[in-house]
Amino acid sequence: MFLKKYQQKALDTLKDYLRELEHVGSKYAFMGITNQPYNSEFFGEVPFVCVKIPTGGGKTLVGCHAVTEIMGSVLKHKMERGIIMWFVPSEAIKSQTLKKFKDRNDWHRKVLDEAFQNNIRIFSNEEALRIRKEDVEDNLCVVVSSLDAFRKEKTLQNKYKVYQENGALLSHFENIQENDSLELDEHKTVINSLANVVRISSPLVVIDEGHKTKTQLSIDFLKELNPSFIIEYTATPRGGSNILVDIYASELKEEQMVKIPLVLESATQWNNSVARGIEKQDELEKDAKKIKGEYIRPIALIQAQPKSKTSPSVTVDQIKEYLLSAKISEDEIAIKTSERNDLEGVDLFSRKCKIRYIITVSALAEGWDCSFAYVLISVANVGAKIAVEQIIGRIIRMPYAKRKENENLNRCYIFASARNFNEAATQIISGLETNGYSRFDLLNSSQKEQKYELEIERAVKKDFAAPMISLDGDKLSFEDLIGEDFELAKEDANFDFEIHYDNDGRAVIDIKEDKWIKGAQQMLHLTYKDKNFTKQELVQWLDKKMRFTLLEKSDKVKFIDKAIDFQLKKYSLAELSVNRYLLLAKLDEVINGVLQEYAKKRFDQFAKKGAITTKPFDSFPESITIAQEVPQDFNKNYYKKIDKLNKEELSFVERLDLDTLPNVEFWIRSREKRDPFYIQGWKKNKFYPDFIAVTKKGAVVALEWKGEDRISNEDTEYKVAIGEMWANLGKGKLHFFLVHNGNIENVLNQIKTL
Repeated sequence: MFLKKYQQKALDTLKDYLRELEHVGSKYAFMGITNQPYNSEFFGEVPFVCVKIPTGGGKTLVGCHAVTEIMGSVLKHKMERGIIMWFVPSEAIKSQTLKKFKDRNDWHRKVLDEAFQNNIRIFSNEEALRIRKEDVEDNLCVVVSSLDAFRKEKTLQNKYKVYQENGALLSHFENIQENDSLELDEHKTVINSLANVVRISSPLVVIDEGHKTKTQLSIDFLKELNPSFIIEYTATPRGGSNILVDIYASELKEEQMVKIPLVLESATQWNNSVARGIEKQDELEKDAKKIKGEYIRPIALIQAQPKSKTSPSVTVDQIKEYLLSAKISEDEIAIKTSERNDLEGVDLFSRKCKIRYIITVSALAEGWDCSFAYVLISVANVGAKIAVEQIIGRIIRMPYAKRKENENLNRCYIFASARNFNEAATQIISGLETNGYSRFDLLNSSQKEQKYELEIERAVKKDFAAPMISLDGDKLSFEDLIGEDFELAKEDANFDFEIHYDNDGRAVIDIKEDKWIKGAQQMLHLTYKDKNFTKQELVQWLDKKMRFTLLEKSDKVKFIDKAIDFQLKKYSLAELSVNRYLLLAKLDEVINGVLQEYAKKRFDQFAKKGAITTKPFDSFPESITIAQEVPQDFNKNYYKKIDKLNKEELSFVERLDLDTLPNVEFWIRSREKRDPFYIQGWKKNKFYPDFIAVTKKGAVVALEWKGEDRISNEDTEYKVAIGEMWANLGKGKLHFFLVHNGNIENVLNQIKTL
């Protein structure tokens, strides 16, 4: 299954973070990727990051891919064994997730099976109360649980029992070593509980549908489970989340994943809302029948009011009577409430299914998806306690993830009861934001076009293309530096690889100074029960795990084979098999080092020949889209508005924008991986400076902002090196400055002279 562009973008950013994490730790890795401060208040040294994807964007699928990346990098010492805690906010979503994960034909399960050679076991939190020690030692066990199940409130634990003594788990605690993370009873004895089994494993924690939990305190208990890594997927992050990736609604629309915009119509009388909804369903069905090669039966969801003894309400029964009186056939109507479920066992996508109207109160609020749902009718006044926003996410998904020729079928429709349109719009916008969308995704029913997010035009009329590094007149790429003649197999495959053993024979990772990884490794019980690979199997396994798109498979295999031959002079094949993840990490480091060294050598050769120059290529676009505008206006900004900045960056551009720099014609806030200008050096990743300033004399100034704690790290040193190299190629017209709080005045004074 191919990932959508925004899904791949989320994974690529995560991979960048994981790569940096192994070198500089969670805080600096996060700050380096996002340019935002890292919040370690709740989970300390444990990596805790958030991926923001709007409802309908496939968060769970991205989460499955993320698990494979995390387990294969910073948690490789676990050797694809142990426990993953997959937390969801409710029992409904838990059931939906378990159904996907237990179905070997489902794409979510296929991703996990392929990555972990089918050594995957799926448990609900109830099933995990009987999880065997062998399950955890020989497989990667995914425990899908509601958050409630692991909260310590007595009323909850009377039901879930995850902290209680459990004889079925006794084998997990045989010969257990001292461990400060384990919970003890009043006699200072380790409790044989599921929670303690989880703590022993130091699990990877995934929080799915995180927007259903409103506060950080809702997940604060997770730190007591001794997690090794926490990743959250949400449409609307809570305060305190470290947002690593922020996917915009426009990216989902571009990939044809969602029916946007939403079209809203309000009426003061509930029966008018239902009548208009019936008309719209009929209109959409006629449009759908004209589609060739696709079957769509548009469905209307009708949200009734709960029964009340104290005030009049429009109930499920009343709505059904109204539908029948409107000549809707009874077999086209289904009821889904906490007391009645007409949808159980029904395939809504089947051509044999006749259901076109589903009446509910709030039972469709979560854990239910059907992309045929196009219309939402709310007879409850939108200001009421049971509000329309609870099920707004149910009508957003696009059938078959493919836009339709008829624009009516690319939208979804809401008919709401309200005192006035503004009241309805306010509540719907709240619902959109809850699902990761914005007010720009909403249309009045009389509007034809959508104002999508914030489209910002240029304030400066003339085109501008910043000079970029070129090779023989074309944009330089890392692929150019490696070329077609490079052969990895001819490179030296002899490298030092150390496996240290403590008294119990447990492996300890030997990766630079990463204390957190070492600490986690010491929690692991490695034994030789793991499969001993033949040499050929080990080579094949390492080849499959390492992704180097620039290398021919046969070339890579020859190098791996040479490397193993060298290591076999010191270690047995059994030792290399058991410690294959450590070997994988070392090989990955060695090959990247070889490629980078070769690229640097070629770069210097090209530079010496004069083949590397600078040249303008693509101009900055006439308009850009942003999600969170900085409210203030600027005098010299290339665009009329800019996207969010942190406080230090904002303070700097305010100074850059002042009249005290009269020679600055305009400046641009560069958007990483979205704008055309970057500096390509001898490393694979492109460098996007934070700001570009252009003076009236034509000087182009690239400015990279760094917080005080990142001025002297390896990444910054490389950026300074290629930034200054780019500037030197500009013959006095290009300039580069690393900016931080300690040198702002000096940098601004130098810009004044350009």
